[in-house]
Amino acid sequence: MNDSIQTIKNNEARMRAIVETILDGIITTSELGIIETVNPAVLRMFGYSKEALINQSAILLISNKYRVEYAGYLQSYRDTGVKKITGAGTLELEGQRKDGSIFPIELIVTDMVIDGVKVFTCVVRDVSQRIEADRQRKDMENRTKVIVETVADGIITISQVGLMETVNPAVTRMFGYTEAEMVGQNVKMLMPNPYKEEHDGYLKHHRETGEKKVIGIGREVQGQRQDGTIFPIDLAVNEMVMGGVKMFAGVVRDISERVEAENRRKDVESRNKAILNTVVDGIITIDKVGIIETVNPATLNIFGYTKMEMVGQNIKMLMPNPYKDEHDGYLKHHNETGEKRVIGIGREVEGQRKDGSIFPLELAVNEMIINGKKHFTGIVRDITERKQADKLKEEFISTVSHELRTPLTSIRGSIGLLTGGLAGEFSDKAKQLLGIAHNNTERLLMLINDILDLSKIESGQMDFNFEEIEVLPFLKEAIESNHGYAEQHGVEFILECNIKSSKLLADSNRLMQVMNNLMSNAAKFAPKGDKIKISATRHHQQIRISVTDHGPGIPKALEGRIFDKFTQADSSDTRQVGGTGLGLNISKAMVEKHNGRISFVTELGVGSTFYFDIPELVTNQTPQALSAMNKHTAQRILICEDEPDIGSLLRLMLAQSGFDSDIATTAQAAKELLLKNHYVAMTLDIMLPDKDGVTLYKELRENSVTKNVPIIFVSAKADITKNTPEGISFNGSVKWINKPIDEEHLIRAVEAVIVKFNTQATKRILHVEDDADIRNLVKMLLDDSFEITQTATLQAARIALTREDYDLVLLDIGLPDGSGLDLIENIRKLPCAPQIMIFSADDIKISQSRIVAEALVKSKTTNDELIATIKKLVGS
Repeated sequence: MNDSIQTIKNNEARMRAIVETILDGIITTSELGIIETVNPAVLRMFGYSKEALINQSAILLISNKYRVEYAGYLQSYRDTGVKKITGAGTLELEGQRKDGSIFPIELIVTDMVIDGVKVFTCVVRDVSQRIEADRQRKDMENRTKVIVETVADGIITISQVGLMETVNPAVTRMFGYTEAEMVGQNVKMLMPNPYKEEHDGYLKHHRETGEKKVIGIGREVQGQRQDGTIFPIDLAVNEMVMGGVKMFAGVVRDISERVEAENRRKDVESRNKAILNTVVDGIITIDKVGIIETVNPATLNIFGYTKMEMVGQNIKMLMPNPYKDEHDGYLKHHNETGEKRVIGIGREVEGQRKDGSIFPLELAVNEMIINGKKHFTGIVRDITERKQADKLKEEFISTVSHELRTPLTSIRGSIGLLTGGLAGEFSDKAKQLLGIAHNNTERLLMLINDILDLSKIESGQMDFNFEEIEVLPFLKEAIESNHGYAEQHGVEFILECNIKSSKLLADSNRLMQVMNNLMSNAAKFAPKGDKIKISATRHHQQIRISVTDHGPGIPKALEGRIFDKFTQADSSDTRQVGGTGLGLNISKAMVEKHNGRISFVTELGVGSTFYFDIPELVTNQTPQALSAMNKHTAQRILICEDEPDIGSLLRLMLAQSGFDSDIATTAQAAKELLLKNHYVAMTLDIMLPDKDGVTLYKELRENSVTKNVPIIFVSAKADITKNTPEGISFNGSVKWINKPIDEEHLIRAVEAVIVKFNTQATKRILHVEDDADIRNLVKMLLDDSFEITQTATLQAARIALTREDYDLVLLDIGLPDGSGLDLIENIRKLPCAPQIMIFSADDIKISQSRIVAEALVKSKTTNDELIATIKKLVGS
């Protein structure tokens, strides 16, 4: 008996231990659902103490959502004894913890009778982790499905015997089949031979041996589309086991574009290689310390070495002195500072062949970065033959000059004597023949002279004798020398020159040749009775000389090439005017030799103005005639006018007074040009097609870029508009001109607003100086009336010039990264180039002083002299 009792106690202890350690919650309730016992798992699961649960309704542990359902289930079970829980007696619902949080549970309810009383046992399982795992699994399946359906690569699963089981949309797009046409079919349908014939044998071999001859990543093979086309693919195949069954997954990528690009790259490489091997120029690559890395065959031909003798050697082996001695220093300096003293196009130097002979060559060097490392490419051209040809050309010019001009002069002189009556009277027919001979002799001489002049200019043999010339007497002489030509064509040259005692530093003979060309062209194309105006104006430290006719104008198609060789406004065989077509080309070259510029404005049916600008020679100042930078500083005006005739008239008037101009026919076009270019002033019509001029003016004044542009209103309503309440108050930066336009009034108004603007605006100075004390001194001397930007290096100065416009560059020569003179070329290329003033401790050579507006030596210049010179140059 005792053993039985002990056994019972042991079983009870065992069951109690199981109940208290099991992870599932176990609850017993009365028939009415009142909690009688709970195990520790229930307490952990719901967050209550045992005391808080005993004698409470079990509904306390169920969320509101399921309490009615649970109560109904218990009542039905008590009444009928039928268990309505779906599945194997499991009810899925939601539990509610003491803190109110809801979580998913599974509930199993059974009944039992203890001491004749029916009670319920509830087993509760927290299924949060399982549901979360299911959710994550479904999310992963959905993500995988989306990825598979959207990737560009095709994904195919096939059975052990090669039947396709799934395909993604990329496969159908790639091969041209539908999914239904592919699933269940052998994957061989996507293969051309020999892959199709080999496939079954491969699968059989793999099943029997396990050897993987194909499985791997990125094997390039071929696929075959439904239409039979064969294309390159990248194929990766791997095994997988699903449900204990071995399968294969294939990833297919169409690499047609990649293969085509690779073929194009190879073609380019082949072409480049062929070019490098056939060009007559030598091409050499070197590393950053000058070691030769590659050479093409032309290099070997030029220098006489073999490839083995050159590659790996220093490039100096191809140089005679002084280039050889200077090379290492140049490379070191370049690698340390980045300064390029040699790199460029077409620099003439000398090379040295293997046999020691020295020859002239043209060298172009440029940097390149390969794999992050600096290299240099040099293109070398042997110019020995060109030098010899130049010499022969010089000799030819000399010979032609003598051998052609001399007999033609004799012929012309003889014909002149005959027509002058030296040999007596001739018949009318003989006179006609002599006239033809005379005209054609003159024409031939003109052609020969032009060709010889052009050859001399191109070869640098034309001499220029620069001297001071007075502008007014020079123009009077030009009119006098062309008087006969004017009479011949029935026109008249009239002079308009309001400037007095102005001088140029020029070759009067060469400049007269330019005048003769411009005036003869005007006379040839002007209508009979035309008064051709010859004018001179002072403009931005330059003298502009203009020739204006009222002829037919120049067609748009010819405007861009009017200064080219053998170009004429009327190039037909039936043209009524003579000429070689070289005059304007020669004139352009001669003006540029004076460091000036030549241009024109024209309008069909209105006329043309040809003009050239040459820097004025100012007394007690460095001659401006040789200032190469001044030819870039012409003042430009924007004409906003929708009437083409009025716009052309304004342009011609402004050109004669020294201004260049652009025409905008709408307000929008004017705003775009103002943001793109620099203009010293703007003429503005009130009536515009897209916006009235007053509204445009107000918009311009609100824009920080255009707010200071001087405005001249040119309108038939000028007097009315400026006095209306909505109009614009009269001030120094706004002028009003009535239509019809009075030219003198217009020019005075333009000059007045520009002067007003220039005197009011703060002058901007770029000071390039590496000495900090000098920079501070200049900054103190130039008070707040100047806006100063200071830099200590060439590189910083170049950056500053790209960001801001300046009125003056105050330039030192000796800078840490090179000579200040190297900056002048950068300044010349600016659309609105500033004045240049050298202020250096070095003595200034004459050749250097002539390329700038002023040159002062630090040790020889007082503070007052420095400030006075700066103010003079910027007009302050």
